[in-house]
Amino acid sequence: MNKVHLFSHNDLDGFSPALLGKLAFPEDKFEYSCVGIGRIDQVITEFLETNKEMEIDLYITDISVNEEVAKMLQKRVQKGQKVVLIDHHASAIPLAEKYKWAYVQPVYEDGTKTAATSLFYDYLVEQTFLEKTPILDEYVELVRQFDTWDWFANQNEKAKQLNHLFYLISRDEFQNAVLPVLQSEEEVFQFSERHQTLLEVEEKKIEKYIREKQKQMMKASLAIGGKEWKAGIVFAESYQSELGNALCLEDEEIDFSAMVDMGRRKIGFRTVKEDLSLIDVVVPLGGGGHPKAAGCSLTKETFELFVQSHLFQNEERS
Repeated sequence: MNKVHLFSHNDLDGFSPALLGKLAFPEDKFEYSCVGIGRIDQVITEFLETNKEMEIDLYITDISVNEEVAKMLQKRVQKGQKVVLIDHHASAIPLAEKYKWAYVQPVYEDGTKTAATSLFYDYLVEQTFLEKTPILDEYVELVRQFDTWDWFANQNEKAKQLNHLFYLISRDEFQNAVLPVLQSEEEVFQFSERHQTLLEVEEKKIEKYIREKQKQMMKASLAIGGKEWKAGIVFAESYQSELGNALCLEDEEIDFSAMVDMGRRKIGFRTVKEDLSLIDVVVPLGGGGHPKAAGCSLTKETFELFVQSHLFQNEERS
């Protein structure tokens, strides 16, 4: 069997395919790299330049590559190397239309939103690398629901807690805690007593953080992509999913919330409006994501649009 190297995003939906890979492939054959969106092209390029052998199967999940890297991968495919890219972001569809090794599916045939973890799980099962089990089914669904925000509509608190735990502890601890559960004969995914305590403390911190940020939100009218939007803007480096959702629910006047993370130079967007897709907001800004949760980089242009134009004006406060 060839060696396998997985490249993936570094959030829960990006790291979970690495866990599935550990279950599907022999330990001495499988390696993975989970990185941020801004580094994926560099990481894959460096890997290809360092590893010239064709006997390494390459998988890319929950993240796309630019055209230059895609051409490098295509050359490898033409020489006989296995490359499979599996993504669920609509922004990656053009890549799938051009290259046969790229598979992008934002929704299943029944209309259910996909996640990289669920798509990779489907692939591993279909290719007989992995067998379905009740515990794997539940874990994959928890990840899918959180990443697509279906957990909110379904009131699935466990999905939200799983994401919290992912960021509360180290990746090694998360892996060491989750893998044995996924390998067990249990049918229900459960947190350990220690992790449950951590999650309860975290929930109280989040509630306090949201209350403080709700008082700081600025409301502004923005022209993006040829449309006028009403945005709730706030500086926030933590708990963007919960905060963004709470801001939208608190103030029905805004179309979406925009959370500016100065440290990471990113802006996160959330909306709860059924008839609004954030893709229409972030793509003109050079970003991407999902209809209800998306993001873009904090550039000179987006800083001017979301911060400089409103920070010192007498804007309405929520």
